Amino acid sequence: MPKTSSQIVFLSFVVLLSCLSSCKDTPPDIIIKKEEPVNNSDTFQLKISSEMPEMRVPADNPLTKEGVSLGKFLFFDPILSGNNKQACGDCHNQGDAFTDNKKQFSEGIRAKLGTRNSMPIFNLMWADHLFWDGRAATLRELATMPIENPLEMDARIPDVLLKLNASSLYKSKFKSAFGVDTITKETLSKALEQFLLTIISDNSKFDRVNMGLEKFTASEQRGFDDMKIKGCFACHKGTLLHDNSFHNIGLEYTFTDIGLANFTKKNSDMGKFKTASLRNIAQSAPYMHDGRFATLMEVIDFYDNDVVINSPNISLTEMSVIRRNKLSAEQKKDIIAFLNTLTDSKYLQNTNYKTPF
Repeated sequence: MPKTSSQIVFLSFVVLLSCLSSCKDTPPDIIIKKEEPVNNSDTFQLKISSEMPEMRVPADNPLTKEGVSLGKFLFFDPILSGNNKQACGDCHNQGDAFTDNKKQFSEGIRAKLGTRNSMPIFNLMWADHLFWDGRAATLRELATMPIENPLEMDARIPDVLLKLNASSLYKSKFKSAFGVDTITKETLSKALEQFLLTIISDNSKFDRVNMGLEKFTASEQRGFDDMKIKGCFACHKGTLLHDNSFHNIGLEYTFTDIGLANFTKKNSDMGKFKTASLRNIAQSAPYMHDGRFATLMEVIDFYDNDVVINSPNISLTEMSVIRRNKLSAEQKKDIIAFLNTLTDSKYLQNTNYKTPF
């Protein structure tokens, strides 16, 4: 089944996204072509759709069966928290695209609420500068930050390492995965990184349409076309459905959260946050960095009803297109119909991502 011109628009961005480079201070990536044979029996066999960019894996942390399995154990084990009661997986529910059970903010082990909405987990091997404010350059760096955050798991890495090194189970698993007798922050981070790299979403109806296996309904196609006209794909581009960048989209004039500027210390980055992927968007409510919108319709209305605030460093090029083209009630329903085609049921139910306990 041939692709329509509207689907080809999406695919034209893939080459750009697959060429994005990592921070210069981080280990180089191995770019793995999908057709390359894997001869090592210990290598974790990760299969992805032909529509996705080439795989990006850190050169010093190749995916192995033992490493991925260990990372999954750690992700779901509350041993990483300060009170041994909260795991990473407690705030990242697979059925909600690994967000936190429809909550606006997550609650940490001291019953303290965070200040940002829990981000989904998928396709992170193609993400640069992670978290809403981009403070983690790599997954490896990201992996231990929630552990040490006093509003989240509130633990000290030295204390966590003491617990892991006292566990015969984990001593054996780290030995098998990395050949080490002593568990360190580096090997802990590498194990979590390996598991997170394997969480892939690439089997939505949108993907099958791009591959010529299905067709959009009339409503879904109209929604796709309306989003192009509205300018949504200026930021939510390519098969990844994000631009790996940061934008101030006009949520407020005086920032209660300065976003990217927390990390860069630049005034020009005030109020900028990471572009979220539209994949599995129907499962990841509430929306925006602070979870202020409960439904997709609220998000659409925000962009359509002239409530976007012209703060000094708003992303004018992207937002000016969005604000020019008003939508009818029927068009909004069509857009939601299209957004529902981005739900990947295989990813939401994949047993490889479920708790091993």
